[in-house]
Formats: sequence, structure tokens, C-alpha cells
Amino acid sequence: MPSRRALLAAPFLLPAIARAQGAWPSRPVRFIVAFPPGGGSDVLMRLLQPRIAEAIGQPVVIDNRPGAGTLIGTDAAAKAPADGYTFLNVANSFTINATLARNPPFDARKDFQAVSSIGFNPHVLVAFPGLPAKELPAIVAAAKDAPGRLSYASIGNGTSQHLGAESLKLAAGIDLQHVPYRGGAPALADVMAGTVALAFSNLPEALPLIREGRLRAVALSDSARSPVLPDVPTFEELGLPGVVSNTWFGVVARSEVPTPIVDRMHGAITTLLAEPDSIARLAQLGVEPRPMTRDAFQAMLTREFERNGRVVREAGITTD
Repeated sequence: MPSRRALLAAPFLLPAIARAQGAWPSRPVRFIVAFPPGGGSDVLMRLLQPRIAEAIGQPVVIDNRPGAGTLIGTDAAAKAPADGYTFLNVANSFTINATLARNPPFDARKDFQAVSSIGFNPHVLVAFPGLPAKELPAIVAAAKDAPGRLSYASIGNGTSQHLGAESLKLAAGIDLQHVPYRGGAPALADVMAGTVALAFSNLPEALPLIREGRLRAVALSDSARSPVLPDVPTFEELGLPGVVSNTWFGVVARSEVPTPIVDRMHGAITTLLAEPDSIARLAQLGVEPRPMTRDAFQAMLTREFERNGRVVREAGITTD
């Protein structure tokens, strides 16, 4: 039971607490990036870093914590003080690992809250130009005629490209052989050579190869056709809306971080994403800004947790 002195002091402490919370930020703010320096997420956050610092009036520090398929960085963020001085840059792996990882030391669904969506990069299904089946219906038919004969490349087990191809298998009722690679470049090189037949790829990475005729674009995983590939249909147009493959980026914080702090960071990021300079810089990385409300981003994360979890379970995906 509180002492009489504590009760008498409480009214005087409340304004001090409010002033302390309202002073945020009073020191540098850290963004944990669970990927190595030079990777897509790292480059993206370093591009935004000076503008976020300018918006909040304090330095922003990028803290790379790669390893264990992003689990090390995510765990560091989950264990950081919930004082608004640590944020976590996230991508597809954040929601994939919630089901894929074995006994993670945190609960991504409960331990974090949405701060801000940053951007989106649709994937395009590409094929070896010499593949006799030229369009998706013919590819599906060929796969049904010879289950497991056609192969697809990915950049590794449990990646968004891997889950994209598995979602195609589930949606179309076909069997394709998975061939994992250590990165997008070697994966696409073997598709161009005909060593493997198919792959999901980031659109900016595949676009020049498509234009050169070294890859053939089959279908786009997005809600609408891309202006840079207007003749390539979406999976939804082709009757397979369940096929989803993309790369997205965002920011989350521990669930206990006070709402006013999270709202302010959301406002800073959302504002800069609307600026022409930021749009142009993101375009150089092949990222389309997709700002949304915090509630909308939280809803998107929930859908991603559910969708990726279903694909991982139904396809029997493991990290082995």
C-alpha cells in the first residue's frame, strides 16, 4: 500500500513525468537493421537517416545487427528499453520468421507495434526465354503434366521469393522443384542459362534483363500492372490472386513504447516519404513509397503474419 508521503507527492510528480515524456527525443535515436551493411534494408535506412534526424531534431544512429535470418537484430530490439529510443527496421522476414523460426526468443506478433510503412517492391515471375511454355497457363499445364520436372530458383529457404513460388504451387495445384541460391544474381544467371526454369525476382533487378531479352516476364505480383511492364499481366488477372511475392519495408517499435512517441516518429517518416526528393531517391533503389496510417500498417502486418504462416505450414518450409 502506498505511503502517505507517496500519495501526497503523486500530484507533483505527474507534471514532471509528462514533461519527461514530452521532451522526447532528448538524445540520439537508434534504428536497428537486422541485415548487414550494404544490403537493401541498410541502404534504405541510411538514405532516410538524415531526413528523419532533421525531422525529430536529434541524430539517428543505424545499428546493424545481422545474423540468424534477422533473429539477432529483432531480439535486440525486443529486449531494448521501451523508451522510444530504439526502433527496428523490418521487411518480409519479420512476419515469415514468426512461423518459420524455431523457438524464437520473442513474439513478433505481441512484442512489437507498427510505426510506419516505408515502401514496396513487387516481384515478377521470370522464365528462361527458351522454355517452350511461354505464358502462365501453359507453364501451369506443363507442370501438371510432369510434376516436379520444372524447377524454380530462390535466394534461399524461407525468403519472400521462396514463399512466392510456394504460394504459386499451392494456388495452381502444381509441383515445382526448389533450387535455393545465395543471392539474386546467381539465381537469375541460372534462369538465363536454362539451368532452372523460373524465379521470382525483385522487379528492378530483373527489368534490364527482361528488356534485353535474357529473361521473359511471365506475371507480376501486384494489385495492378506496372507502368514499366504494361504488357505483363498480374496473377490476379490470370485467375491466381493467392499468389503473393514482394519485398516491403517498414519500422516497428516495442509494444510498450508510448503512443505519442510512436505517432511522432510515424509522422516524421510519412512526411518525408511524400517529398519529391525522397520519392526520387527511393526510386533509385527500386522502392515505391507506400505510406499508410499506423492502423493500416498494423493490419498489413497481421495479414502478412497469417498469410506467410499458412504458406510455411502448408508447403512444409523449413530452414534446413
